[in-house]
Amino acid sequence: MELGKLIRSRREELKMTQQQLADQIYVTRQTISKWELGKSEPDSISKKNLERILAVQLVEKSSSRKDEEEVFLKRIQWLAGFVFFGILFLPMRFLWITIRKYWERPWNRFILIPVMLAFFLWYLHSLKDNVFHLFLVGFLLVYFVTSYYFYSDQKGLDSH
Repeated sequence: MELGKLIRSRREELKMTQQQLADQIYVTRQTISKWELGKSEPDSISKKNLERILAVQLVEKSSSRKDEEEVFLKRIQWLAGFVFFGILFLPMRFLWITIRKYWERPWNRFILIPVMLAFFLWYLHSLKDNVFHLFLVGFLLVYFVTSYYFYSDQKGLDSH
């Protein structure tokens, strides 16, 4: 079905006048008439509004278009991840330097660092869900075991 005929039939099914549709899309009634008669086509923003208001898909996306959109979204995700990692990495590095100064305090080892690592792994969660859970549990388990070992070893040395 042609785009204009589709707009008109769906508008009539919804018992809307051209003016009512035009008011919702923020165009003139004459513009709606031109679209329905096939004299012009709506721009991309108007098409999206028409699809939303008329509850119909006006343009079928081709597979190449979908592929282009997926590549674009992956690039956006990569850029956002890069920026997010950069924003997170520097504060975490400063925290690490501060924690190293006060390493002998147990609250740093058993609370602050695991929380910090959990937030870092939470960020990594966007990469792969299954692997994230495995890394989270494994990493925290290894961290607590080694921290306890070195903490108890240090206490043993202090008593001698």
